[in-house]
Amino acid sequence: MDVAWLESLLALLEHGSFTRAAEALHLSQPALSRRIRSLEHWAGAELVDRSTFPITLTPAGVKLRAHAQEVVASLATVRDEVRGRQLMPREAVRTALTHTLAGHFFPEWWAKLTAHAPGLTSLLLPSNNLDAYDALMYGGCDLLLAYVDPVLPHSFDQNEVESLVLARDCLAPYGRAADGAAEFSLPGRRHDPVPFISYGAGAFLGRVTDRILAARRPYLRPVVQTDLAAAVVRLIRTGFGVGWLPGVLAADESDGVVTRLGGPQWTADLEIRLYRNKRARPHPPAAEVWDLAREAAGTPVTGTG
Repeated sequence: MDVAWLESLLALLEHGSFTRAAEALHLSQPALSRRIRSLEHWAGAELVDRSTFPITLTPAGVKLRAHAQEVVASLATVRDEVRGRQLMPREAVRTALTHTLAGHFFPEWWAKLTAHAPGLTSLLLPSNNLDAYDALMYGGCDLLLAYVDPVLPHSFDQNEVESLVLARDCLAPYGRAADGAAEFSLPGRRHDPVPFISYGAGAFLGRVTDRILAARRPYLRPVVQTDLAAAVVRLIRTGFGVGWLPGVLAADESDGVVTRLGGPQWTADLEIRLYRNKRARPHPPAAEVWDLAREAAGTPVTGTG
């Protein structure tokens, strides 16, 4: 089995298509396809569902993916040790989280958490919520930092995980402001719908946005779709239309270009939670982070949230 096969599988999941993954790996698309087929032959099962876009994994692929992340990361660590330039210590806490939380929540939270524990280090593993959940369940990370919609159920078993509420946030609609006034307003009109920047069907923030829209039924005209909240911000600033943003991201838009729209009926309350797998093998630094987070949050541990 070639490690490059595992790296190719991870790249395919990161970029969502054979074309983009091949470009990122500087391979031809046929060469990437051969690598994935070789890995499937080695595993004895189909790993990739090629009928979906972005690419998704079969159940066998989900199981292999978490171990692939661990194998590739472990080999990279060994390589760095051999070269005499280890970049991250073995004790680093592997933290899976979304891109939004990685850039707009984690830095301040981690700084406060470790102010009196400077020896703690973390390896961030940004991904979408579903992939991060899989990583937690199959050993691909030590801790998971994720948004939770208290209204929507999720699939964690209370016998397998426990969680802490670290903070609360709010998903709300935003648009561009010109001369101090918003360019768009909700709910729009039947013959003049509001241009809408949406999230993909598989994005967590997209599911929460859909819940809001289903209750209000505004007149919207989709113009751009993306899974990245940071891209939604840029599109709003450019004037493409209205998009829903979490507060931690909108708070960075303090120059007045991006403005919040509508009232509380267009919003959804969110929680930012820290998860750990109760059945995972003990990792002392991760346990220390958990204890510090529980003390700082001042909230009881819950089974599934």
